[in-house]
Amino acid sequence: YGYYHATNEGGYISWYDFTCEIYRQAGYTTKVIPVTTEEYGLSKAKRPFNSRLDKSKLAANGFRPLPDWKDALRRYLGNLVARS
Repeated sequence: YGYYHATNEGGYISWYDFTCEIYRQAGYTTKVIPVTTEEYGLSKAKRPFNSRLDKSKLAANGFRPLPDWKDALRRYLGNLVARS
């Protein structure tokens, strides 16, 4: 009962890390420049410094962990290429 959070395995990453990996897997050499929340400044919503999701309820109720996020990204990008 209640809320369950589900995310891929592979540890905590930032949006910067995620973007870099997207470009890397897509074969681009684009330089990605990290930007802090303060530098970005467009959102009026207050954002927590750490917004990791707690997946402990999944494990406690017998759910298997999801695949590593890099593997999931690889499969997702592969599906995009296959559809085009």
